[in-house]
Amino acid sequence: MGNALPRTLGLSHADYFALERSEYRRYEYLAGEVFAMAGDSERHALISMNTGAALVNATRQRPCRVYGPDMKLYIARYDHFCYPDAMLLCEAGVRHEDYVEQPVLIVEVLSPSTEAYERGLKFEHYRATDALRHYLLLDQDRMHAELYTRRDDTWLRTEARGEAGVLRLDALGIELALAELYRQVEFPRRPRTALELQEDAMKADKSMVPWGTTESIPSPPLAGERAG
Repeated sequence: MGNALPRTLGLSHADYFALERSEYRRYEYLAGEVFAMAGDSERHALISMNTGAALVNATRQRPCRVYGPDMKLYIARYDHFCYPDAMLLCEAGVRHEDYVEQPVLIVEVLSPSTEAYERGLKFEHYRATDALRHYLLLDQDRMHAELYTRRDDTWLRTEARGEAGVLRLDALGIELALAELYRQVEFPRRPRTALELQEDAMKADKSMVPWGTTESIPSPPLAGERAG
């Protein structure tokens, strides 16, 4: 999900759908209020598409459909339309022309400006989806994933990280490799720590000749002299 830019209008569902069509952009809707969705980073978009492709491959033999960030999800209990980065609808899924309901899996790629929302209020709303069994959060700045799995009324959290990381979605009987979800993603360079900067400075000091000092370099012998 991208950054949300608030715009309160008190719209009906029909007015909300008409607004999106007229402005050719996405809005999130919550009980009559709408929020314009800002764009995402290149990493965010790539992780989202990789995840969708991995889900298509993993569920190819099942009656499931994978949706990307352009499909709305409706959560009736909160009168909430939103745009997850990826969704998987299977047997319990409900499809409409403009939105879907009851996914078994929801995926969000975390952004600094929306991470608190996706971990907090948005996840609270997602949990009101009866068919939902897995909620997957993907970090866009490192190869790291958090998977929440429903067990009756409890949500269990597991993590996976690095090239060898694997996510096991028990309710679906599938596995997702982080190497595939993060394929071709270029992460930002990690800032140097204070200790690393200090160590580099010490190494530089040892390799430098202090200013104002000279080194003794033998002069070549004059003509007729022999080097002693």
